[in-house]
Amino acid sequence: MAAMDELDLPSKSELQPIVDVFKTMSDPTRMRIILAVANGPITVSAIANLLDLSSSNVSHQLRLLRQQRLVVGERSDKQIYYRLIDEHVLQIYDLTKTHIEEKNEQAQK
Repeated sequence: MAAMDELDLPSKSELQPIVDVFKTMSDPTRMRIILAVANGPITVSAIANLLDLSSSNVSHQLRLLRQQRLVVGERSDKQIYYRLIDEHVLQIYDLTKTHIEEKNEQAQK
């Protein structure tokens, strides 16, 4: 095990983009939108209907998700279809969910 003075920890500025992604994903509405978008390209109105949200709320949340490069929108005629920017986004969710399930199982023993 490395001595404390030998640890190569990232600086605050190196960690900030990572923390920003977690902050963005920590909102339940945005997480539900991520999961909806993970199923394939989908429009704002379809997300709003699926999640029982207003289109303006969905658009606002998608803007925040785009800023963190978690989702991307692609125009097709008059519609914009949103999708995950890559599978890493869903892997973060899956790993976190697995972690929680394992900890809950251990706590029940």
